[in-house]
Amino acid sequence: MNQPEAVLADAPERRRDEQSPIRMLHVITRIVRGGADENTLYTVRGLDPRRYDVDLVVGADSEPEGLIGLDPARVLTMSELVRDPHPVKDVIALLKLAALMRRGRYQIVHTHTAKAGFLGRLAAALAGTPVIIHTVHGVTFHDHLPRWQSWFYLTLERIAARFTDQFVTVGEDVKAIYLRHGIGQASAYQTIYSGMPLAEYLEAGDMSDLERAQVRRELGLEPRHQVVAMAARLEARKGHAYLFDAVARLRDRHPDLRVLILGEGGDRTALESRVREQGLDDIVRFLGHRLDLPRVLGAADISVLTSLWEGLPRVLVQSAAAGKPILTFDVEGAWEVVRDGQNGFIVPTRDVGAFAERLGQMLQDRSRCDAMGRSGRARVTQEWTVETMVDRLDTLYQRCTSDRAA
Repeated sequence: MNQPEAVLADAPERRRDEQSPIRMLHVITRIVRGGADENTLYTVRGLDPRRYDVDLVVGADSEPEGLIGLDPARVLTMSELVRDPHPVKDVIALLKLAALMRRGRYQIVHTHTAKAGFLGRLAAALAGTPVIIHTVHGVTFHDHLPRWQSWFYLTLERIAARFTDQFVTVGEDVKAIYLRHGIGQASAYQTIYSGMPLAEYLEAGDMSDLERAQVRRELGLEPRHQVVAMAARLEARKGHAYLFDAVARLRDRHPDLRVLILGEGGDRTALESRVREQGLDDIVRFLGHRLDLPRVLGAADISVLTSLWEGLPRVLVQSAAAGKPILTFDVEGAWEVVRDGQNGFIVPTRDVGAFAERLGQMLQDRSRCDAMGRSGRARVTQEWTVETMVDRLDTLYQRCTSDRAA
C-alpha cells in the first residue's frame, strides 16, 4: 500500500463546475484496529463517489491489512507521519502535507487523531484549503497524562482550533470537555456518533442456548463457567491491569469465573506475564484478534471495559447490541451508552474495589443481568449505524462547502 508520493501530488488539476465531485483529503496518523481508524475507513469507503473525490493519507505505522479494499492510487503512506512527537519528522510531514494539499486543490481536508489532526490542519491552512474539518475521536489532554504533557497538548489543540472550520465529535462528553477548555466555539461543533456494522452483534444477541453452548465449547469453556469478556486493544490506556486486580479479589468467591481478553497490541507479552504473576492463568485467557467477535460476545455473560480514556467506546455499543450487561469505568462516552443500573453499571475510573464489588454482584444475580442485556439491546438504534454516520457527514460536507462558496 505504500505509494510513491507523486501518486496523489501529481493528480491532474482540472477546472471544476458545480457538478464535479468535491475534492476531499482525509488525514490520519495511522490505520490500526481501533475506533478512530474504523470510523475513518467507513467514511472514506461510504461516501458517494459521484459526489466526492476522496484521497487518504496515513502514517507509516499503519497495518497494511487495514487498507485492503481501498484504491491504492487514492492512498498515500507518508513515512514522516508518526504517532510520537519527532521534531524533524514532524516538520517534514507538515511541509509535505501542505505541498500535497496545495497541488491537490482539495476543497475539504478532514483530519483525524491527535498528531494528524494538528499537522493536517496547520498544513491545510498553509495550503489555503477552503474547508478544514477535524474529528475529535478522544481527548488528547486528559488527566491521566503528566500535567506538563496535558498542558502541552491542550495548547496545541487551542492553536489548531484557529484553523478549524468545523469540529465533529464522536460523543457529547468529548464535545463538552473541549468547549469547557476553550477550544473553539460551540457553533463550530457537531456530534456525529461513530457508525459501526451492528447486524452481526444483534444476531449474536439472538443466539439460542444451543448456539451459545457450541461457541463456549469451541472456546474450551464449560456450562458452569461464568464468562466475562473484554474486547480492547492491548495497550496501557485500556487498563487491563485493573481488570486483573479485580478478578484476583473475586476468584475465591467465584471459582467458575473465566475472563476472555479479546484484542491484540504491543502490551500483550507484559499483560500475559502479569496474569501469570497473579496466578490467574486458569481464569484469564487471551484470545487475540477475533474475526468472530460478535459470536464470542454473544456467548459471554458480561462485557467489561476498564479504559482510562476514550472518545466513545464502540465496544459498549456492540456489547449492548449483543444483549450483554455492561460494567465499565467512568470513561468518556460511557454514559451515552450505559444507563447505570438499567443496562449495566459505571464505576469510578481506576477504582478496583468498586469494580470488583459490582462485578461480584453481577455474577451473583444472573436474572438481573439478563434483564440488563435486554434493556441494552433496546438502546441500540439507527444512531449508531455506518449509514447514519455517513449520511450526517455528507450533509455536513455539503453545508460547509455551500457556506464557503456563499
